[in-house]
Amino acid sequence: MTNNNKKIGIIVDGHGDFHSIKKRFSQLKVLKSDGPRGHNALIKDIIFKAKKQIKILSMGYKCHKVILLLDMEEREETYDNLLILLQNEVEKNRFDCNVNIVIANKMIENWYLADIEFLSNNCSFLKDRLRQKSYEGKHGKKEIKKLFKKNTNYNEVEHGPKLFLMIRLEVARKNSISLNHFLETLIS
Repeated sequence: MTNNNKKIGIIVDGHGDFHSIKKRFSQLKVLKSDGPRGHNALIKDIIFKAKKQIKILSMGYKCHKVILLLDMEEREETYDNLLILLQNEVEKNRFDCNVNIVIANKMIENWYLADIEFLSNNCSFLKDRLRQKSYEGKHGKKEIKKLFKKNTNYNEVEHGPKLFLMIRLEVARKNSISLNHFLETLIS
């Protein structure tokens, strides 16, 4: 899912996001951020600390587009306002490639939850026959932990990639505005 076979790079928050994105989209060049990303991180610091990875992706891997994928987590800004603030900061920096901001609302687990009905019928570690509902903007990690069967603990590096690989993107994107934004950004 790339734009005319041009290379796309993506910078992610942590281990779980890294493994999930790499598993689902193996054609993307994926790097982990080494900068501040939590809900207390300043907008300018997030972009400043991403400069190294943006340069590696654009110059080293020759990516024409770089996606900076962040988790919304517990930030005080609204989802839409945070997108605007981050994109404005990107534009101030005049990078050598197209840099796009995508925010998982609140975290990548919300994207898995966007097709939980399907997952619950196909994953032995999840409770059976769960009904689909909206999880966008909720604490995805807490929500997904509640849906695991007893005696099974959610591990974002172990379970995340399996869940992300299994979700039906055409269904999940209808249940998650932030996942839809990510997918639209990949193909634009």
